[in-house]
Amino acid sequence: MTKSIKCLIVDDEPLAIDVIENYLGRLKDVETQSCQNAVEALQLMKTETFNVVFLDIEMPLLTGFDFLKTVKNPPAIIITTAYREYAVEGFEYEVTDYLVKPISFPRFMKAFERVLKIHDHNEEQPDGDSNQFLFLKVDRKLVKILIQDILHIESLKDYIRVTTTSGVFISYQSLTSITEKLPPKKFMRIHRSFTVALDKVNSVEGNCVEIGGALIPISRELKQEVLKLLNK
Repeated sequence: MTKSIKCLIVDDEPLAIDVIENYLGRLKDVETQSCQNAVEALQLMKTETFNVVFLDIEMPLLTGFDFLKTVKNPPAIIITTAYREYAVEGFEYEVTDYLVKPISFPRFMKAFERVLKIHDHNEEQPDGDSNQFLFLKVDRKLVKILIQDILHIESLKDYIRVTTTSGVFISYQSLTSITEKLPPKKFMRIHRSFTVALDKVNSVEGNCVEIGGALIPISRELKQEVLKLLNK
């Protein structure tokens, strides 16, 4: 690793914070901060960037899930809770891992190793859109999708269909949430049900764009804006 990993612990129990701080204190190149509620964490994340958040679920003011609904482009999330029953909902938010208290050090390290792999991979990547990627939860596993390979994304109520140059992937999340993670200069939501890669548009036919052989509708009120962006 070339840079320290910045960790944020969000938990209303001081003892729980102490346990994770103790575990992190045994590791090299790690910086740690903590908050006793999610509201404080949200404020802190407006001014500081973290690589991983250790997040409790049952907290006053805002729960851990309320936090995940609020924060945009979250870092790696490791849930730390005394409740096993939240596991399914937790992974619907594409968390990195789910730890049940009391947390043993070996189990903690197994979760942290996942963060290290993501961090080290990002450090190895040079700047540029060609190396940016997303992880989509597909059939109970996380699938790496290169942003440069995305053609278009379709909303399917509570799910999305992501069409790429290498295949089609169905993931449980909203079109709004994934569109917010994409480079705004290269992707546009041209219809309430579709987001497209502007540089992958082959032609415009009436109120549709053609991408990879598929015709994608354009909302009437957005057509002029779409044409303007395509002509840049």
